[in-house]
Amino acid sequence: MKQATTIEISLKSVLLVIATLLLLFVAWKVRGVLIAFFVAYILMSGFAPLVDWLTKNGVSKTLAVVLTYVLAIGFLAVLLFSVIPPLVEQIREFITKLPIYVDWVTNNFNSWWLTNFNSSTVPGVTSENVANILSSKLDTALSNLLTVVKNVFSVFVSFVTIAVFTFYLLLERERIKKNIFRVLPHLPREKVTSLAHKIEDKLGAWIRGEAILMLAVGLATYVGLTILQVDFALPLAVIAGLLEIIPMFGPTVAAIPAVIIAFVQSPILAIAVVALYILVQQLENNFLVPKIMEKAVGLSPLVTIFALGVGGTIFGVVGAAMAVPAAAIIQVVFEDYLEDHQ
Repeated sequence: MKQATTIEISLKSVLLVIATLLLLFVAWKVRGVLIAFFVAYILMSGFAPLVDWLTKNGVSKTLAVVLTYVLAIGFLAVLLFSVIPPLVEQIREFITKLPIYVDWVTNNFNSWWLTNFNSSTVPGVTSENVANILSSKLDTALSNLLTVVKNVFSVFVSFVTIAVFTFYLLLERERIKKNIFRVLPHLPREKVTSLAHKIEDKLGAWIRGEAILMLAVGLATYVGLTILQVDFALPLAVIAGLLEIIPMFGPTVAAIPAVIIAFVQSPILAIAVVALYILVQQLENNFLVPKIMEKAVGLSPLVTIFALGVGGTIFGVVGAAMAVPAAAIIQVVFEDYLEDHQ
């Protein structure tokens, strides 16, 4: 006769499960704020060495944070004012030349169809049809202008929120690290503080390395496209630099518009652009990344791809961009756990 097994579930366990589920639900509802806080924490980690250096040289903590902000905003302003005017001009030129590109694509597609299918009728592909499609899309875009304005305002609010979070995190970071053990009372205070320092160092190295990579890739791409005389070199270089924040997939996506624009100019030029992007990527992978990022992050390619997939699936482009630093934090915690149990 089998003995019956009794499983007792205490009220405390039930309440703990309910509280955990409720906490996860609330976290999902306010995920935008949590992402902004995470981005601010990464930026804080990147700015922290400069604040520490100023503080060690006799500058008060508040003034050191303000000076760091002034330097960061000044650098960003110089970068924007040097890039935005020619960027706007090249975008305006692209819009002006858009009908020419449409006609070129349409005519070449018609020729390809006639050559391969011996038919004088190309189903639904004429410059008039393409123009009508573009016109209808433009009408739709104009009708959704309110949505666009709303999205721009939302981005601005997010930017301000991240800036405020970063400022106060820089001011309070030492106090936070000293008191974070209260969130994990079952761990020794020194252990929690040490782990917080390791995470901050890792994220700081990542954001500074990523900034260097983005500038280097954007500049190299701009110089190469300018030498090749590819139209809209500056916007394409900006795209290449920004997408550098998404490893592995970002550079490939950035190359697509450049190759298309070059192909419209000349098929041979398109081949040269492909070679340029491959060259920039090889220089990055073989020289820049080993020197800058491997020591900073040290994630294996498999872990990086997995993190990108998970982050991109849950949070889209923002999740993909934040996937690597999130995986780096998990790696720091895991390595620290292994050290304690060896």
